Amino acid sequence: MFPRPSTRLHHFYLLPMLLTVSLIGLALAGRSAESSDGPRQTPEPPKTASPPAAMPAVDYIHQIKPLLTERCYPCHGNGMQLGGFRIDNRAALLHGGQSGPVVVVGHSDRSLLVKLISGLVPDKVMPARGKRLSPSEIVLVRAWIDQGLRFDAEGMKTAWRPSLAPRHPKVPTAPPGSGLTNPIDRLLVPYFRAHKVAPGPVVSDRVYARRVYEDIVGMLPTPQELHAFLADKRPDKRALLARRLLAADRRYAAHWITFWNDMLRNDYTGTGYIDGGRTQITDWLYHALATNLPYDRFVAQLVDPTPESEGFVKGIVWRGVVNASQTPQMQAAQNISQVFLGINLKCASCHNSFISTWKLADSYGMAGIYADKPLEMVRCDKPTGQVAPIKFLYPALGTIDGAAPRETRLRQLAAILTCPQNGRLSRTLVNRLWARLLGRGLVEPTDEMDDPPWDPDLLDWLASDFADHGYDVRRVIAQIVTSRAYQLPAVNLKSERAEDFVFAGPVVKRLSAEQFVDAVSLLTDDWPETTPIHIENGLPVVPQGHQARILFSSGVLRSGSVNIDVDVAGAQVLCLVATDAGDGADFDWTDWAEPRLIGPKQTLKLTDMPWRSATTGYGTIQIDKSVVEKPLRLGDRFFADGIGTHANSVIAYLLPPGVSRFTAIAGPDQGAVEQPKTKTSIRLFVLAGDRSLLQTRAALVPADDLMRALGRPNRDQVVTERSSAATTLQALELTNGQTLADKLDKGAARWADRSGLTADTVVDSLYEQALGRLPTPAERPIALQIVGTPVRKAGVEDLLWALTMLPEFQLIY
Repeated sequence: MFPRPSTRLHHFYLLPMLLTVSLIGLALAGRSAESSDGPRQTPEPPKTASPPAAMPAVDYIHQIKPLLTERCYPCHGNGMQLGGFRIDNRAALLHGGQSGPVVVVGHSDRSLLVKLISGLVPDKVMPARGKRLSPSEIVLVRAWIDQGLRFDAEGMKTAWRPSLAPRHPKVPTAPPGSGLTNPIDRLLVPYFRAHKVAPGPVVSDRVYARRVYEDIVGMLPTPQELHAFLADKRPDKRALLARRLLAADRRYAAHWITFWNDMLRNDYTGTGYIDGGRTQITDWLYHALATNLPYDRFVAQLVDPTPESEGFVKGIVWRGVVNASQTPQMQAAQNISQVFLGINLKCASCHNSFISTWKLADSYGMAGIYADKPLEMVRCDKPTGQVAPIKFLYPALGTIDGAAPRETRLRQLAAILTCPQNGRLSRTLVNRLWARLLGRGLVEPTDEMDDPPWDPDLLDWLASDFADHGYDVRRVIAQIVTSRAYQLPAVNLKSERAEDFVFAGPVVKRLSAEQFVDAVSLLTDDWPETTPIHIENGLPVVPQGHQARILFSSGVLRSGSVNIDVDVAGAQVLCLVATDAGDGADFDWTDWAEPRLIGPKQTLKLTDMPWRSATTGYGTIQIDKSVVEKPLRLGDRFFADGIGTHANSVIAYLLPPGVSRFTAIAGPDQGAVEQPKTKTSIRLFVLAGDRSLLQTRAALVPADDLMRALGRPNRDQVVTERSSAATTLQALELTNGQTLADKLDKGAARWADRSGLTADTVVDSLYEQALGRLPTPAERPIALQIVGTPVRKAGVEDLLWALTMLPEFQLIY
């Protein structure tokens, strides 16, 4: 375990945190004990009677089948028949086993099965291993037997049938005087009335701003952004803010790439990358999100992929012995069905599913679309000798020509998935978006789209409106975040059971791993060195929303050096770019060995840095004393990822406040060995007005220990929803982890190193950035005492720890 990162944490913060860790550990221990599957249960005193019979309306698919799957199938299903007894179909159940029949239809009181699960036969309590049935579960089994022992579709609910085709519910008129203009809110009026929910007033502007910033761009608003929004007097300022954030292409893409990386199994390191058994789709995905690629085209380009987008359906080529249900073709079938249709084919990839109506032939039919020939079905890793015909899961939407070449089949599959008749595609995505923005889906779990939504009209309207407006994902998000439903006060989820859920407002959410790390980075101004700046044709690609000006261009340099002396008043970021005329000059400035300080009159020689080729140009960059009052930290300098290996390279500087001029000497050094064809130019760009250019988002870099502890998955499998349950590992990492400790240490040093800052300024600034508010009268004297006068680095670090551990910081209300 790492040592405690700070020994100066004050008791008002540390004691509640330690208590929280203890409570989490106790809760987890209790949960573990409750769900443990011991090797064999300890015998209990014999019972004399089973729970009494009851006659609730039994739903086989949703109540009985999951129960049998979990408790009975390990020994009596899926090809297993201990004691000669099988329970995975009605005929086998009626036949019984070595002890004879176990069920008397219509008479649970005379059925041996009921006696076994009730513990009335001491030597044969069932299930023999694992958790026994509760009295309420035994009542369900008794009712199932008494009502005729119905299987499969006979026992399914008749009140809900998920539609495949789109449905266009009529939007009700708004009640007089309600002021409801958003269709979402008008559709919810009858729902609220039926469930006796009286929506209260919407949240304050301050709460809404934090909520919508985190949900759309994944970042806390800066104090300047928050103040500007609070001062805005326009009645539609919330809608304007949402539209402005949705138009911030780069920030939007950097946040929502996490949502899609989880589902598309896209990561930057991990299983399969070492030996080429996996392909990354980051560039394609980032560009698709930044340009708001319509969702039907987004899906089509993943299903019928280009080389840039094939990593999703290509899957992972696992090393070693692999189960037949995890071949790349089967992974494609599973992933497409789960992500785009809300269908879980994992069980049906090994055998006929016990929890749905999907069969082994359905999975192999989908997998065969990606195979070179029809596939032989393998049941539980045993070949069946039967070949599954190639087909789509819903033949009513279209057919796949099994005799056509693979490329043709992929085009056919993409066309069927995205056809207007497939309402399942749009329903699945809008349900996922609703779950992401409001904390719980209209259908829950979001991968079980055959389950009933809590408001079918709302789900179908959102889906049809989405398709009718060109599959514009950002439009759906705007529709949701401007609704009164989204702006209601957040509520705590009282029950995980879908049947108990009543919508009354957004569910309180935790910051994701990436959101937490970005929030801490914003608070400490400590960002990863890798940046999203790219160079194309010798020029930096300037993200939308930035302004770039060429302040200086040297033209072609063949020898000597060039003096740069330009006015940079008002600039925040300078990019010094070395380019060539295409004949091999190489300024490789991206591989700095160790951080150094550039002080007044100091010269930083490129000859001190590693280079990649014999033609690397030598040169110096000199920061003149007239430019800076104090040394520039090389930590304030950042590099473009992957730049500099072949001629184009960039150094970017974050200028301290008040700088008005930039002077430098650049070019080949006197000791350089001239190359006959070298033609290098130096250009100086200013990217002004947005420091976010320096902010490398956590979603764009590999996971570290902190992100992994906070729930960022390894992405070896599709993850559509991350767990919201707190864990002991998270508590330990947040209080003792070295990754967070290092970030807060660096952040404290940056704050303490800023000359002229009083304790009041530091406290107010940190509170406003972390919590979007000033400290309360009770908090201020404690925070000032922690920071100290004059400001102490150790005190700032303690305050950073205290703020980042607060629920107010870690939760989205």
